[in-house]
Amino acid sequence: MKKPSSRLLIFISIFIVIFVIFQLVNGGPETPDTEPVKVKKVDINSKLPYTVQVEESDQKPETIAYRVWFDFVKNLEREGAIVNPGFTRFTKLSGDENSFEAAVVFQVGIPEGTQEIDYGWGKMEENRIVPNIVWKLTINKEEELTYTLTKIERTTDTEIGLPPVESLEEYRKQAGMEEPSKNIRYEMKDETLRVTYDNGKNWRDVPVHVGELLGSETTVTKQQLTDGSYVLKPEITAFVLNGGSRVLVSTDKGKSWHDAVVSDQLPFLRFVKLGFTSAQDGYLIVTGDKTMSSEAHFIFKTNDGGKSWANAAPVKDVYSLVTDGGFINAQLGFMSFGELRYEVQPPVPNLYRTADGGANWERVEVPIPEEYQGYFTIAEVPTFNGNEGTLLVKQGPDGDYLGGKVLAKFTSADQGKTWSFAGLVDPNGVLRTR
Repeated sequence: MKKPSSRLLIFISIFIVIFVIFQLVNGGPETPDTEPVKVKKVDINSKLPYTVQVEESDQKPETIAYRVWFDFVKNLEREGAIVNPGFTRFTKLSGDENSFEAAVVFQVGIPEGTQEIDYGWGKMEENRIVPNIVWKLTINKEEELTYTLTKIERTTDTEIGLPPVESLEEYRKQAGMEEPSKNIRYEMKDETLRVTYDNGKNWRDVPVHVGELLGSETTVTKQQLTDGSYVLKPEITAFVLNGGSRVLVSTDKGKSWHDAVVSDQLPFLRFVKLGFTSAQDGYLIVTGDKTMSSEAHFIFKTNDGGKSWANAAPVKDVYSLVTDGGFINAQLGFMSFGELRYEVQPPVPNLYRTADGGANWERVEVPIPEEYQGYFTIAEVPTFNGNEGTLLVKQGPDGDYLGGKVLAKFTSADQGKTWSFAGLVDPNGVLRTR
């Protein structure tokens, strides 16, 4: 085989050099355009005024603000500027039915690809979500059911318009509530109930058959008693037996036990709440005979450490389902019957109070602020430090304020005769986003 001539090699080399120079000068046939796309920043107010017709049932400013905002951002989504908008809350800040200002905390997703228009959403996270966007909306009423968004003001205050907000831990600390001792607990083992007062180092058997305990139908799988059917304290240990007809009590950390009869005429129980306010004073609240949304309730009290029980008066002429109940001391007690509904008004808490040990009961007014009416409707038993009381009100079955878990907090300076709104308690941290 002949080797290539030197002239041929020189020609090939010159051709390669020329081709490389041509590619460098002209950028090559497949070199992409590296010129960056310029993002045009646009003031969101340039999209205003924006008019929306709301539903006839939309009465609250927060609801109207939601309707207007939702229609507005959905229009931006159709435009391709955002995807999947979602809100955290709406809060009225000021104004009246004809013109008001409301705050919205929300988030948006940024579509894939380079955006040509930026409405000033803020910093995008790795998942392409811009969280905690806060707008102050100025909304004017044009005519019946027609409203116009006239101004959007951006702020970074994610707690704008909120009353004081506490975590559940902060609430418990301020209310002076003690956490249950981890040293004291019960367990069921080999069909035997036993308790420990030193975190499991030593155990004492409880002289009872597990079939007599409330919740015994779940013991095979969950090994748990019904909430409210037992008390575990250093000074007193007690268990409700036989559908509420008896209470088994120990005042010496399980060394000895007293089996006391409460009543032999109780119906099948739906609700039970056993508690002791001192080593001597205690209560047992049970309900039964449930029919639709009504039932009977029974209140028993002891003043000798559970050795004997007496029937206290129920709340007269009230047959609604009990949601909570309990005593603060031998005289002061509360019963909560869920929601009280009127024909044309939002539901309110149905809370009763006694100051004479349960002989007489009076309904307590819980003043729900206008912006929260219809959301917070079910009162819990309050806690007290002297005359100072703290009350939490949960959301009812129709409550959807931020997922339904946020609670309203009220305080009292007169042993619970009157209450004042004091803020919100946020167990899941949905409000405390900063």
